Amino acid sequence: MLEKKATALNLKKIEILIYIIIWSIVFLMPVIFTLNNAFFNWDRIYREWIRTSTYLVIFCIHNFILFPVFFERKKILYLLITVLMIVGIGLLGDWAGRMIQQAPNPVRRPMVRPPFEMQRPLEIRPWIVVIFNVIIVSFLVVGFNAAIKLAVRSQEKEQKSKELEKQKLQSELAFLRNQVSPHFFMNTLNNIHALIDINSEGAKNSIIKLSKLMRYMLYDTEHGKTTLKKEVDFIRSFVDLMKLRLTDDIKVTIDFPEKIPSVSIPPMIFTSLVENAFKHGISYQSESFVEIILKIERGWLLFRTVNSNHNLKSKIGGIGLKNLKKRLELLYKDEFSFEVISDKINYETLVKIPLNED
Repeated sequence: MLEKKATALNLKKIEILIYIIIWSIVFLMPVIFTLNNAFFNWDRIYREWIRTSTYLVIFCIHNFILFPVFFERKKILYLLITVLMIVGIGLLGDWAGRMIQQAPNPVRRPMVRPPFEMQRPLEIRPWIVVIFNVIIVSFLVVGFNAAIKLAVRSQEKEQKSKELEKQKLQSELAFLRNQVSPHFFMNTLNNIHALIDINSEGAKNSIIKLSKLMRYMLYDTEHGKTTLKKEVDFIRSFVDLMKLRLTDDIKVTIDFPEKIPSVSIPPMIFTSLVENAFKHGISYQSESFVEIILKIERGWLLFRTVNSNHNLKSKIGGIGLKNLKKRLELLYKDEFSFEVISDKINYETLVKIPLNED
């Protein structure tokens, strides 16, 4: 929310800055043009400022009142009021400017007085010139102001759309992560329950280890990001709990790098793969094995599981693997790969994701 407000505030500041720069240039132009002449004609500068002030009044009324109040809700009324304002204020401003020019004692501060023969009598401009110079220019000022405000609003809507998309992404990821946790928790409790009658001391130690894992899932992953080291420790503890009910005939291999780099990854993103390997790779009637491999190659993380295939009906449509694929799509869009290779002997999964240094 704060980030959203800051973005809107920055856009507003940029819009105001654009207006200040443009109007400063407009009011300085008469002075700049006069400096190029042989004399400094303040009468001409004042007349130009008076004429320009009419456009500034039209701009301010449109910018602060008409556009914010009427444009979105009542476009026809907005157009009607804008036209009436331009005609009314434009003609009134032009009349006031001519009255000031014809005043008996106009304010003058000439630095150099031009020769008498160079002074020109005031000219009464025809109405067609008034219409062109005042009303047409006023429409251009209003159109330019409306274009800037529409551009700013478009940018604000784009920022809001991105913010909503980000919030939706975070909600979906949180939902998918919460789907993983109960599934994992249920399976682990079943393992500990099976261990209670066989090895009560081992069951107690397993409950302590499970509590640490639950603490990790509840607190260390709530921000949607964790370190690779914590995730590796989590997987090791998870495998230890899964091995509680296994016999010595079942071979479980973990191949992780000795030095874990300081990088961030989404939490529990590989849990479903490990869980799936034990679920479909273990059989107490047949030879079984589970291999869990993690490698880092040129800024990419490769996570691979290989297990004996005792359930040929198991496919990628399982809840855990479906959730994983959905999370990868939300997090990395097209910058990841997820492969499942299955035959009569082995069932293999391979995930490849980019790594970002902390």
